[in-house]
Amino acid sequence: MKNQSEDYPKRNRATSEAKELPLQSILQSWFDNHDISVEFDEGEIIDAWEEITGGIVKKLSKRVYVRDKVLYVCVNAPALKSELMMMRTALKDKLNERLGAKRIKSIIIK
Repeated sequence: MKNQSEDYPKRNRATSEAKELPLQSILQSWFDNHDISVEFDEGEIIDAWEEITGGIVKKLSKRVYVRDKVLYVCVNAPALKSELMMMRTALKDKLNERLGAKRIKSIIIK
């Protein structure tokens, strides 16, 4: 009986052929090729937001998420909500500066 491996000889790949790419870059490339707008940097944006605003804002926030280049922040404390509302333009500018590009066009405080 013939061994299947004899029908299909193993192919030795050179290291240049066997490049490993991060899943994010593969998916982003696929979406770009199919004209689908998807951004995978929500985690990076949220991390930068928490770094800029500090632990108290993180602790008092119920939910923070990004949709269509808008950062949504849901907070528990009305006083904090009021403070963030007054500072949101400056916070948006700091956030975009930290991220190195204009990734956020506005911030909505709920």
